[in-house]
Amino acid sequence: MTLGKELKQALRPLRPALVPIVLISAVLNVLMLGGSFFMLLVYDEVLPSRSVPTLIGLLGIIIVVYLFLGGLDYIRSRIMVQLGTLASSRLSKRVLDLVSRYELSVGPLRNASQPIRDLDQIRSFLSSAGPLAFLDLPWVLLFLGVLFLFHWSLGLLALFGVITLVILMIATDRMTSRRVREVAELSASRYTAAENIRRGSETLQAMGMMRNQERGWLELERDNTVLSDKLARTSGGMTSLTKGLRMFLQSLVLALGAYLVIQGEATGGIIIAGSILSARALAPIEQTIAQWKSAVSSVQALRRLGGMFDQVPERTDPTPLPLPTEKLEVISLVSGPPGMKKVTIGNISFSLQKGDALAVVGRSGSGKSSLVRAICGIWPALQGHIRLDGATLDQWAPETLGSTIGYVPQSIDMFPGTVAQNISRFEPDAAMEDILAAAREAGLHDFIVRLDGGYDHMLGPQGGTLSAGQMQRLALARALYKNPFLLVLDEPNSNLDADGERALVAAIEGARARGAIVIVVAHRPSILTYMSHVLVMNAGRLERFSTTEESQFNVRKISANEKQLRGQA
Repeated sequence: MTLGKELKQALRPLRPALVPIVLISAVLNVLMLGGSFFMLLVYDEVLPSRSVPTLIGLLGIIIVVYLFLGGLDYIRSRIMVQLGTLASSRLSKRVLDLVSRYELSVGPLRNASQPIRDLDQIRSFLSSAGPLAFLDLPWVLLFLGVLFLFHWSLGLLALFGVITLVILMIATDRMTSRRVREVAELSASRYTAAENIRRGSETLQAMGMMRNQERGWLELERDNTVLSDKLARTSGGMTSLTKGLRMFLQSLVLALGAYLVIQGEATGGIIIAGSILSARALAPIEQTIAQWKSAVSSVQALRRLGGMFDQVPERTDPTPLPLPTEKLEVISLVSGPPGMKKVTIGNISFSLQKGDALAVVGRSGSGKSSLVRAICGIWPALQGHIRLDGATLDQWAPETLGSTIGYVPQSIDMFPGTVAQNISRFEPDAAMEDILAAAREAGLHDFIVRLDGGYDHMLGPQGGTLSAGQMQRLALARALYKNPFLLVLDEPNSNLDADGERALVAAIEGARARGAIVIVVAHRPSILTYMSHVLVMNAGRLERFSTTEESQFNVRKISANEKQLRGQA
C-alpha cells in the first residue's frame, strides 16, 4: 500500500502500539489450542479411566485458560479502539486544515466532506474486528501444524480448505475493489448534489427548478443503489460461500477422523480435537473475507488522504514579524484561481501608503475581484509579489496576517454562532469593547440591540433572517474588528440603502484617519469622492493608476460608462 509521505509520518507514532497487539494475538492464538486439547484429554484420558479428579483438574485448567483468553481478547479490542481514536485525533486537525485550504491551494474539491468521511472510515475500521482478523491470519499455520501432528491426512485436508479459502479471498478482492471505489465516488457525488440543492433551495423553489435538480439526484441515487446492491451481492455471496465451505470442511474432518479411528490410526479424542482445530484454522480467513470490503475502503481512504496531504503540505509558521503599519506594494503581480492553469490578472504594479484609499474600477470581468483576492492572500501570486512593509504575505502566519486584514467579499458568509461571535471572528476571548467598537464603526449597533438577544442573537450559515444589506453591514463590522491595517472591500455597497452608504463612508474615513489602507472595488462612482487613488482594470490588466485629483477629469467618463453598462445589463 502506497501512502503519502506526510501521512506515514503522522501515523508512525502509532507503530509502538502494534507490538503489544501482536504479542497479545500470539498468546491468544496459543490459548485457543486449550479447547482442542481439553476435548482430546477428556475423550482419551478421562472417559477410559473414569477419573473424576482428573476431570475436575482439567476443568479448572481450562477455566483459567478461558479467563485469560477472554481478558486478553477484551484488552486487545480496547487497544484497537484506542488506536483508532488516537489515529483520528492525530489526523483530525490536519484533515480540517486540508478541507479549509485545498480549494485555495489546489483547486475545486469535488466533495468537501470526503476527507472527513475518509477519516471516519479509517477510525471505524481500526476500532472494528477487521485488523484483528488480519493479525490472526499467520497463526493459521500453528493450527495446521498441530493437525499434521495428529495425522498427516487431517493436516492435508485442513490445508486444502485453507488454500481454497485464500483463493476465495483473492477472488473477493478482484471482484469488489473496483466496485468499492465506484460506490465511494457515487456516494460522494450524491452528497455533493444534495448539498447543492440545500444551498440553492430558495432559487430552485422560486424558479421551479427543484424537480429538475431532484431528477438528477435520483439518477445518482439509482446508480448508487444498483452498484451497492451488486457489491453487496458479491461480497455477501462470497461470505456465504466461505461459511458453507468452512462448515462442510469441519464435517469432512469429523468424517475423516472417524475413518482413522475405525482403521485404528487415531483415537476418539482426535476426532473432536481435529474438528475444533480445523474450524479454528479456517476462522481467520473467513473473518478476513467478511471484513474485506471494509479493509479495501479503508485502504482507499488512506490513499486519498495521503495524496491530498502531499498536495496541500502542512503549514509551518514563519518567524514572527511586527504587524504592518506603513505601506502596501504590488509588484508585477500575476494571479489566477488556485489549481487552474488560467491567469486572470497580469503585470499589476502599484503601491499605497498608510491613510491611502484606492478605488478599483472597471467593467464586469475585468479582474477587480481577482486582484483583491490576491492582495488578501486568497489566490496565489503566480508571479510577482505582494508586500506589506516590505515583507511578502507568506512571511506571516495566516492567523497573524488575517488579524491585520479586514475583508468584505462579494458573497457574504456568516457562520453558525452569535452576532458577537461573527463580528469577533470567533476569537475565544474577544473583548466586548472591541466588538462594540466594530459594530458602532459600521453603524450597526442600534440595529443589533433591536434583535432578539442583541449581540447574543444566533445566526445561521446564511445569516438566518437577515437581509442582504444587513449581512453586508455585519460583514463590514467583522472586517473592522480590532482596526486592521489593510481594509479590502469588494463591492461593499451593492446592497446598502442610504443609511448603509453613510455608515460605509464613515467607516472608510475613520480607517484612513487611523492610518489604515483601504481598497474598495466599486461600481458606483459616488465612492470615488472618498478615495485618494483610482485603479482602472481592463481585461485583467492595469489600465491606469493615479490619484483621484489626477483622475478628476475622468470621473464623469467612468460614470457614464458604468451607466451605459447597467443600461445594457
